[in-house]
Amino acid sequence: MPRSTDTQKARRLNAAYGLLVRGLSVAEATMTLSSDFAISRRQAYRYVRQARTLEAPLPVTEPAIAVTVKLPGDVARRLRGHAVCGGMPPAAV
Repeated sequence: MPRSTDTQKARRLNAAYGLLVRGLSVAEATMTLSSDFAISRRQAYRYVRQARTLEAPLPVTEPAIAVTVKLPGDVARRLRGHAVCGGMPPAAV
């Protein structure tokens, strides 16, 4: 089974946080989270336990995706030069 993405984790933690804020017990929140997200009760409990330590909901960001593009050599060299001049480390370009 694949690991959850950061986006999925944030959504599940926020859902658990919301259930706890609404006054549900840990057991009720665990059961609700388990059925809403089709995850095991053990995993749902872990999310609920972690949500109890939150002071506010977490920001949910969309996952980054890699994009590969083919560019002419001169354009790629100019782009790398521009990135380095802009402060990006050469290893990241």
